[in-house]
Amino acid sequence: MDTKLKNINDNVAVRTLAFIMCITLFAAVIIGSTAAIIGIEKAGRSFTLDEIFGTKNYLESSDLQEEFRRQSSNLLSLVAEYKSEDNIKAGKLLDEDEGDLYNAVGQLYYDGVYYCGEKRITANKVQVSYDAIQESGSFRPVMILNGVEYPIQNYNYNENYIDMDYEEAKNFAYEYVTYDLDIANSDLRKAFSEANKEQIAEIKNTIIKNQLRDFNALKDELSSQKGLVYFATDGANVHTNMKLAASEEDKLSAPELKEFETYPAYMVYKAGKLIKVPQSVNNTTSWIRDIDQTIEDSFFKQYNDSLTIYLAFNDDYIKAKQEVYQNTSDIIQLLPLIIGCAAGCLIIFLYLAVTTGRKDEKGERRLYTLDRIWTELQVAGIFAAAATGVWIAVASLQNWGYSKNMSSMEISVLVLMYAAIAAVGLWFILSCIRLLKARHFIKNTLIYKLWHLVIYRWLGKIWSAIKEIYKGSSLMKKIIIITLGVCLLSATVFLAPLIFLVIVVFAPKWVTKFEGIKEGLEEVKNGNLTYKIPVEGDGELDRLAKSINEISEASSIAVQNELKNQRMKTDLISNVSHDLKTPLTSMVTYIDLLKKEGLDSENAPEYLRILDEKTERLRHLTEDLFEAAKASSGAMPVHLEKVELLSLINQGLGEMDNRIQASGLDFIINAERDKYYVLADGQLLWRVVENLLGNVLKYALENSRVYIDVKEILTRNGETANMVTLEMKNISKNPLNIRADELMERFKRGDESRTTEGSGLGLAIAKDLVKLQRGWFEVFIDGDLFKAQVMLNTYDEV
Repeated sequence: MDTKLKNINDNVAVRTLAFIMCITLFAAVIIGSTAAIIGIEKAGRSFTLDEIFGTKNYLESSDLQEEFRRQSSNLLSLVAEYKSEDNIKAGKLLDEDEGDLYNAVGQLYYDGVYYCGEKRITANKVQVSYDAIQESGSFRPVMILNGVEYPIQNYNYNENYIDMDYEEAKNFAYEYVTYDLDIANSDLRKAFSEANKEQIAEIKNTIIKNQLRDFNALKDELSSQKGLVYFATDGANVHTNMKLAASEEDKLSAPELKEFETYPAYMVYKAGKLIKVPQSVNNTTSWIRDIDQTIEDSFFKQYNDSLTIYLAFNDDYIKAKQEVYQNTSDIIQLLPLIIGCAAGCLIIFLYLAVTTGRKDEKGERRLYTLDRIWTELQVAGIFAAAATGVWIAVASLQNWGYSKNMSSMEISVLVLMYAAIAAVGLWFILSCIRLLKARHFIKNTLIYKLWHLVIYRWLGKIWSAIKEIYKGSSLMKKIIIITLGVCLLSATVFLAPLIFLVIVVFAPKWVTKFEGIKEGLEEVKNGNLTYKIPVEGDGELDRLAKSINEISEASSIAVQNELKNQRMKTDLISNVSHDLKTPLTSMVTYIDLLKKEGLDSENAPEYLRILDEKTERLRHLTEDLFEAAKASSGAMPVHLEKVELLSLINQGLGEMDNRIQASGLDFIINAERDKYYVLADGQLLWRVVENLLGNVLKYALENSRVYIDVKEILTRNGETANMVTLEMKNISKNPLNIRADELMERFKRGDESRTTEGSGLGLAIAKDLVKLQRGWFEVFIDGDLFKAQVMLNTYDEV
């Protein structure tokens, strides 16, 4: 039984399934909890356990008490703050010492501008200066605002004011004006207001308009609340949604208390006393019980004996709220499911935590590749996953709060995001558990590894130094032995002068050589690769200098080769661009002619013929370029076999007979034997021969002779070298003002004007193909004489 259980726990499929189930259950718990919170919010319920599970009646709920507080606050603002529309228009709500007007004037002063919506109001600045005036035998600091002198009010706080001379009083005024003066100063505010009468009047109108908008919005909110009945008056203004009879003074009379007592929930404040049903003191939530007292205090602090407020919720309002309030059965049914998913998630997590990192057959803890991630990053990943999950939950709730809606697509995305976050977090948690079990939690930290690396490095250096002394080169041994010998000899009285003399004689020479090497290294470092360090002997320093000179020479050669390669690359790009552009330009030109003249034009056949030629040329060029790339990379398959070279040459001459006849060239073959068997790939060798013959037909002088020599190479002793050479010589019709090695580069032609039909790839392809067949290819130029030579191994019959 234990073996079967162990096999189940070690089964990768079982553990993977448990991992997926744990993630799924966790995501279900989060989504279910979010759905429950949204459901409670939609039902209008408070987020307390007593409210959700205990309170069934809306009249006994905290939500009703909160609604009383909210609506009473609205009525108090309406009747005590705004009072009436005429009161607002008269500017009675504007206060120059605080509030919106005070802040607006301050902003206009400090910023020099105030925005009323899109309109910009610019301030007239106050000219501020300072001085000191003599008064009653002493000097008094003053500030000058727009040319008017004002005493600095806080000068009385200066105990030494009576003894101040002119300069002291002026400095005091300077410091006050520079550092202490602001718009809170009544004189400055008065001067600023005088200078900006029109601007401040416009600001007042804007603030009044905003207050009127807020006043009407509050009235609309109260009027739109279905089932809400209210009456509020401060003795002069009345606000109500009830139909009441007017008194003799043409004012609406307050309703009778008996009328409001018929409502299931009501509140009456009159003559400084509050009557409210139901009372908040009976509520189950502690912080709700003080609402009645809070409402009464807010009314009483208006200190208006005429303040009267009636507020009630009728039967229809309470009935509608009661239906919504009791509609939480679906939410409550979710709770057992959420608790079950949470319990299952916890059980599976404990199973994974217990079974992960179990010992294998060798008794070692199993660790995965991702467990090698530094412990700090894994712990950070756990916290990051948790923080991300909380952020997504809060964001989704806020999004629902704004839109009051959540689509199925959004829910699906949330599920996937929670699952991904849970997977990352769970993996890192299990990884940390495995590290703890394997006792690698601390060892896997970056701090531990850096500390261990530093210690190991220094101890390793010491140990390496000891091994170098023991196994070092002859120079190392010489230095160690000489140093130890000098230390021992200089310790004696008689040999100390001799050691001193030896050091004085030889040390300057060694230092001079060392300085020479150092100077040479500086020259080489600065790019002077032609510099040579003087070498005067055969000592260790001389051999070192010689080696550095050889390195410099090799580096110089490498730099020259690199420059040459760069130039070759530039030429290659230029030539490729030219050879591709030439036929394409012709093709575009003739296609445009065909478009203009039409296919029925008498020139159309000629245009099509030229297009066919250019297309064929472009195809050949592309194939040559592709073949050159394959040949130079060595990616072409090579099948070496017995091939008869002379027959291949004759075959090529036969296939190109029409072109040969048209060129007037006379091909002369010189061969000592009838057959020459070589070790080669028949197809690749045919391509070489074809390229060489094509090169001759393109660039050889018309009506001249072409010599093809095939012979076997002999050594100096007259013995065969097991190689056959093919030489093809012709006279060029264009001057060959180019080196032979450059001619074998890709896209290089004998005619620099590039007016011939060739691609410039023939010789380069031939060279690479011969190289693939273990042969050797070279070209030679002597004036206008061009010679191509191919050397291949002979086929061994044995």
